[in-house]
Amino acid sequence: MDDSCADNHYAFFAAFYNAPGPIVIAREDGRFVLINKAFESAVGYAFEEIAGFSDWIDCMGGRDPTGVETYLSGLFSSETAYRTRRVSLQNKSGHVWVWNFYSAPMGRWADGLRTAISIANPVELTADQEAACEEMMDLLAEEIAKRSKDLQASINALENEIIERKRIERALTLSRERLKQMSMRVLDALEADRRTISKELHDSIGGSLAAIKFSLEEKEIDREQNGGRLDESLSREIDYLSAAIKETKRISANLRPTTLDDLGLMATLKWYLRQFRRTYGKIRVDFTADMSEEEVPEAMKIIIYRIVQEALNNAQKHSEADLVRLHLGKTDGDHTVCLVVEDNGRGFNVNDIHPGKDPLSGYGLTAMRERCEIVGGSFHIHSRIGRGTVIRAMLPRSKTDQ
Repeated sequence: MDDSCADNHYAFFAAFYNAPGPIVIAREDGRFVLINKAFESAVGYAFEEIAGFSDWIDCMGGRDPTGVETYLSGLFSSETAYRTRRVSLQNKSGHVWVWNFYSAPMGRWADGLRTAISIANPVELTADQEAACEEMMDLLAEEIAKRSKDLQASINALENEIIERKRIERALTLSRERLKQMSMRVLDALEADRRTISKELHDSIGGSLAAIKFSLEEKEIDREQNGGRLDESLSREIDYLSAAIKETKRISANLRPTTLDDLGLMATLKWYLRQFRRTYGKIRVDFTADMSEEEVPEAMKIIIYRIVQEALNNAQKHSEADLVRLHLGKTDGDHTVCLVVEDNGRGFNVNDIHPGKDPLSGYGLTAMRERCEIVGGSFHIHSRIGRGTVIRAMLPRSKTDQ
């Protein structure tokens, strides 16, 4: 509803309440919707005392209930023309008046009951006053019809807006679901590529490097047996090959550890933690789990491994911690897998982390969060300067089982 329409409604209700003659809006069950100040003054009762015609009859000792009932039944027999009715009623002071009710229909209330507006005047009014009341009733009827039309137009516009909003919400929900599915397929494709590259590094390049190393070592053995001596540069080349083989194995394992497919998540995590301790000896890692390998959904294993990998990588690069606790368990009635990584490092202000400031930390946290959210999970990080950092990933088993 626009401002001009709202202003018109306020003006109408102000005119209604302050009109010099008694006016009442009632429903067909006899309940009052509104009464104006002049009506309250004429009958001597406030709106709270007479919520309807039946309350008014009770207040005046049951006087003329038949006349009121006849008036009500006749009033709502037509929805197109206004009616007049003369009813004998008394006010709060006990004075009996013969009232003329000039009434016109207003349409239906929210619960479907019909409503009407009435101007009530004592018979003692002059003919000119009664004519003025009838004229006012005509004007009110016209104004009500106009307002009802405007109100119905506003209601129709709101209904259309609600329908359109629901359509947009359904489209957004569908779009988000499709985006999640697409992201999951991208991750699956990425892991498949990593698996392929890891296998090729291990089987092809790693095998070739190993063969060269073995060949050079055989030549060294032959020379020693024949009393000769291996050239110093050739010895260095063997060392370089050994380092290259180790680096190839490390890259292959980081891309996709073969143990994840062959032995499962628990064995892979233990292997990775051994490698981590060997590389970063100053950081102790305690790992506990209260769930078995079989209880971890297959699709969830790589997600858990990547989060652990990224969390430990961040810990050794940024936290200055000497202890990291890693726990894998179930919660929410066994419906959710909970991964917690906690360190005793220097901590940080979570609000200060932005991908542009530090690609390793910002994008690492973002990647962990996205992996959780893609499968319908949640990712929480709590950190305070000087108090360490806690990362908690909640992954629904039902979603990843699909």
